[in-house]
Amino acid sequence: MKLNKKIFRDFKKKNINLITIDGITCSGKSLFASLLKKNLQKDYSNIYILSKDLFLFSRSKRISITKRINKFKINQNILHYDSFKLKKLLNFLLGKSNNKILILKNLYNRKTGKNNLNLKFKYSKNRLIIFEGLYVNNDIKFIKDPIYKILIIEKVYMSLSRKIQRIRDKKISIQLVVTEFISIHLQSFRKYIFKNNFDTNFENVNNKFVEVNHGKKRQLNDISHFLKKHMN
Repeated sequence: MKLNKKIFRDFKKKNINLITIDGITCSGKSLFASLLKKNLQKDYSNIYILSKDLFLFSRSKRISITKRINKFKINQNILHYDSFKLKKLLNFLLGKSNNKILILKNLYNRKTGKNNLNLKFKYSKNRLIIFEGLYVNNDIKFIKDPIYKILIIEKVYMSLSRKIQRIRDKKISIQLVVTEFISIHLQSFRKYIFKNNFDTNFENVNNKFVEVNHGKKRQLNDISHFLKKHMN
């Protein structure tokens, strides 16, 4: 991926030290973040990628939530993530705390599906943070520093296909994954991107990212067409 340098040439002038990357589930946010880091390494000596997946609740808890879906208001960001720990880390990384080292316990471990990961974070000045994950712009509303916001768009059917492929075991059925995708994720994500604006948009085309216009509108239309066809 080669980025249009015009987009990023004045980052330092605007004192931007945080970039957010958001997009529908399984849209390639993590891949895009790593490619973005490679593109910006000549301009920044210290780039840190923060994945929001670290703050997921355990797999078993999220499966339980999906099974009891009718008892919840549909807000995936609240249902699936530990916002307290995430805010604590963002404040730390952006120099809003006096400490130089932060230890967070019981973060999400993708290998086990449990909250059994303990990590140590070190603070450094002049760090560019690339924050990738779902609903990340809601998580940084308390930050007053300049932020550059990127949206990755993906076809809904492709997103669902990748989500099904990620099923690891028989603890969750394909039907339950589809239920969570339609009833929780698409409902929450549609409301979220409708309320948020983004500085630029990229479309995932076979894991190659192409800058596009009106990405937010296209993603909203695609989600709406999918829900109209498949919602009961």
